[in-house]
Amino acid sequence: MDKSFLNNRKVAVFMGGWSAEREISLKSGFAIHRALMEMNIKSTMVDLKSEQELEDSIRDVDLVFIALHGRGGEDGIVQDYLSSKQILFTGSDGPSCKIAMNKIETKKIWRELSLPTPDFVEILNAGQNNVETIPHLSSEEDITALDKSFVVKPAREGSSFGISIIKPGEGNLEDGIREAVKYDNNIIVEAFVEGIEITLPILGNKVLSPISIKPIGNFYDFEAKYLSNETIYEEIKLSLEKINLLKEYSRHAFSSIGCSGWGRVDVIQDLEGNFQLIEINTVPGMTETSLVPKSAQIEGISFNELILEILYLACSKS
Repeated sequence: MDKSFLNNRKVAVFMGGWSAEREISLKSGFAIHRALMEMNIKSTMVDLKSEQELEDSIRDVDLVFIALHGRGGEDGIVQDYLSSKQILFTGSDGPSCKIAMNKIETKKIWRELSLPTPDFVEILNAGQNNVETIPHLSSEEDITALDKSFVVKPAREGSSFGISIIKPGEGNLEDGIREAVKYDNNIIVEAFVEGIEITLPILGNKVLSPISIKPIGNFYDFEAKYLSNETIYEEIKLSLEKINLLKEYSRHAFSSIGCSGWGRVDVIQDLEGNFQLIEINTVPGMTETSLVPKSAQIEGISFNELILEILYLACSKS
């Protein structure tokens, strides 16, 4: 790709942040900065440690590659600030990031649009005196699904922090909530879907090759994502009809909450072959084990080309 769109633009890579995903964000930021250097694109690494540092971080900057994961980076705070200063940035805008970061609000929108997603119960103000429990079930009979096996998650957290899978004889809801509430007072209890974990990166208007994830453990947790070299990643083998359906679901799920630029949609294919939307990542990891670069590679897109395309999409907003 021609790099002329970057002429006279001062690029900064925002990384680090103040969320539980800080260390992963630093790895993503270093990888992105290294790619920019390899392409002779001048960039500055900015290690943000608090929201208060934002003002000092934008001096002499007019294009930001956001590599901040979790709170502060994917909840719209940085995006809204950069928008207010008319500074271009990669990925979705602030309002879309805020929705995507909240698994509960995302799934409510999907439900309204009849997009497939597991039944769930939202628990608001968990661990406080005014707890509110709200079921979102497709039928009364589906209550039994949450009685058997379910997943307990913080509503606004990433990298699988605070997640517990509860099965008959394995764990209990109270312990799951106790773990999740370490990260968020709002909790989602979602019906467990047994099947194949799939992820689909979004790049502009294109949905990249879906990748199946086969962790050694019960699910794709933090260790499987970042520490294990036993997790298996493969281009998923499905019929063209199924691939097209999967991509259409993912495209619709992404755009339905206003997301744009780039991101990643996570899906599970259940044992009957049906797809269930799980969540959206508006700033996916960009480390050596990250899923977006793996999928791009299948498409013949190198890591450096991927970085350049993401920046181009950011500049196309202007």
